[in-house]
Amino acid sequence: MGRPSLVTVVARPLLAATFVNGGWRSLRDPAGLIGLARKAGVPAADVAVPATSAAMVGGGVALSLGIAPVTSAATLTACLAGATYGVHGFWREQEPGPRAIHRAALLTNVAVAAGLLLVAADARARG
Repeated sequence: MGRPSLVTVVARPLLAATFVNGGWRSLRDPAGLIGLARKAGVPAADVAVPATSAAMVGGGVALSLGIAPVTSAATLTACLAGATYGVHGFWREQEPGPRAIHRAALLTNVAVAAGLLLVAADARARG
């Protein structure tokens, strides 16, 4: 098993920070996201939001520390996909301003997902 490069060691916590921060904020005050999730039709939003938030914190901390990076990246990718659908569904917006904001957020989240895929691929390549 090869050692991770310095770039990987630095990039993992930088990538994970947004998940730890967002998940922690949502755990402390979930009401707003629960409302958005309900509006988007997420079943059991009052359970799904805190569960996703906890997974984001746990997965982010694990990824930062290099613990099970493939599993951590996969967990965070799943959280990102669910949160993106529930919060940034630009197709649900009729007004151009909010629609553009949510489209940009969705594309940002797609880019973050690409970073998570790269982390997982790097970890798999090192064995």
